[in-house]
Parts: sequence; C-alpha cells; structure tokens
Amino acid sequence: MDMFIDLSMKLVISFFGLWVITFITGRKTLSQLTPLDFLSSLILSEIVGNTLYDDGVHITHLLFALTLWTSLSYLFEKATTHFVKFGYLTEGRAVLLIDNGRLNQKWLDKYDIEYKQLLSMLRRQNIFSLQEVKFAILETDGSLSVMKKPEFEPPSAKDLGVSSGPDAFTVTVIDKGKILEESMLGRRIDPELVKRKAREQGFERMDDIAYAKYGDDGELRIYSKHEVRNGRRDG
Repeated sequence: MDMFIDLSMKLVISFFGLWVITFITGRKTLSQLTPLDFLSSLILSEIVGNTLYDDGVHITHLLFALTLWTSLSYLFEKATTHFVKFGYLTEGRAVLLIDNGRLNQKWLDKYDIEYKQLLSMLRRQNIFSLQEVKFAILETDGSLSVMKKPEFEPPSAKDLGVSSGPDAFTVTVIDKGKILEESMLGRRIDPELVKRKAREQGFERMDDIAYAKYGDDGELRIYSKHEVRNGRRDG
C-alpha cells in the first residue's frame, strides 16, 4: 500500500510540476519549439520518468529536481529574451534562402539544404516553381515562410479596386534599443542607415525604440518603448 501511495504522490507532484514549468517558462505550440526546447523536454521527461518507479528516489528528491529545473529554465528563458545575441546563440536566427527571387546558395550550403529538399518544402505550400517565389525564409523551428511574387499572388485589394498599401519584405533591425546588423542571416543592414532614418523620425537615442523593422521599400517602421508600454500600436 505504501508503494501505491508513494507512486500516486509522485504522479500528482509531476503533473502539477510540469504544468507550473510550462506556465512559468512560457507556453509554446509544438511548431514554435526550438531544438533547445525539444531537448529540454526530453531531459525533463527523463527526470520525471526515472523517479516514478525508483524506490530510492523520494518525493523530496523529485520536488528538488523539478524546482531546480524550473529555476534553470526560467533564468535561461529570461536570458534569451533580454540578451538578443545570447538568444541568437541558443535559438538561432531565421535564414533568407531566396532573396528577391534569387537563391542564396551560401546559406543553402551552410544548412545542407539540397535543391530537391527546398522544392519539397515549397510544394507543401502549394508552390511548384521557384519562379513564383520572391522571398523564402527558413525559420528557427525548421519551417519555411514564403512571400510570392505579385504576379503569382491571388487577386489583391488593388486588383479589386480597393485602396491598399503595398506589401513590403521587412527584417528586424532594432530590438530593445539595440541595432541588429544581421537579425536574419543573408540580409545584412547598415547600422548608419538605420540611425539616420530613426533620426528622421525624431529618435536621437536608439534606447527609446522598443522594436523597428526595415522594409525593402526603404521605410523604417518604428515602435517606441512608450507606444509598446501603452499598447498604442500593433503589428
């Protein structure tokens, strides 16, 4: 009977412990998991699984292990969020595989992506020719995001006679006040250009900017820390 009580207690603690870890470290769907998240989940499952049926491991040991793992996961998650470059090291960066209709062979070779593999990823999005693609981005979770050339897109608002602004391909150039020269591998940005365009919009200090993205239309879209705090802008 004692064994069943001990096992039940471990299961209850593990259940609520895993729920707390998920809540504290941030909820993500499976498609958002990075390789590091996946490995962390495997290790956590091993910690819980090995303690359930090991009589030598007591409930206090399980609580200690879950508490320590939660603390490490929380600190690591906060570090990747606060320190942008550290986040690049742990979670990687998006990679521009097709730039304005041209294959970026350097990054295809670096990530060992064969031509037929790229075509297969495009076909999953109902794209059967590279001629249709303007930009293709390999995301950190391994998925492929694609922007088609205008002539291959479905009828747009403009085609239907509705007033609409043009679509632009954008990359993040400022995050938490820090200029990112290459937030997306394959698309390097001139920091001086970013500073000049920010000053044109009245931002002398980059520290006042929470987030900014630069488009291929030459426009810098800025979200100030004040606006983000007060939720005045989205997107």
